[in-house]
Amino acid sequence: MLENYTNILVPVDGSEQSEHSFKKAVSIAQRNQAKLSVVFIMDTRNVTASTPFAPAITPDVFSDVDTAFVDQMISFAKDAGVNANKVVTTGNPLTLIAEAFPEELGTDLIVIGATGKGAITRALVGSVSNYVVKHAPCDVLVVR
Repeated sequence: MLENYTNILVPVDGSEQSEHSFKKAVSIAQRNQAKLSVVFIMDTRNVTASTPFAPAITPDVFSDVDTAFVDQMISFAKDAGVNANKVVTTGNPLTLIAEAFPEELGTDLIVIGATGKGAITRALVGSVSNYVVKHAPCDVLVVR
């Protein structure tokens, strides 16, 4: 990491691993005086859309998901002197983290945990961090 980073993306999911990667991202943002985007994506890949359930699949299905931990992370980062913003959305974490957000936010570093909450999904479709490493247009730091 010899480069100065200006826009850092850190995806979080409420797990201990993502909290660890978040703190590392804050530290890197401090050293580089970089902007930090904290992203929480409610994964819609496993939501069934078969006919009986289709009417129930609306954006407000996810409205009861507690995202207060993201606000706490933003406060932590700002208290550390880091310019931080949050993004809470629904969708496919693979493509959003690796492709859409880096382009939209001008990300030059993604800091991501090696594992997160999705153990079953990871076994079936591969880990998010693995996908991000292979597809991101910028540097990726995988935090163990």
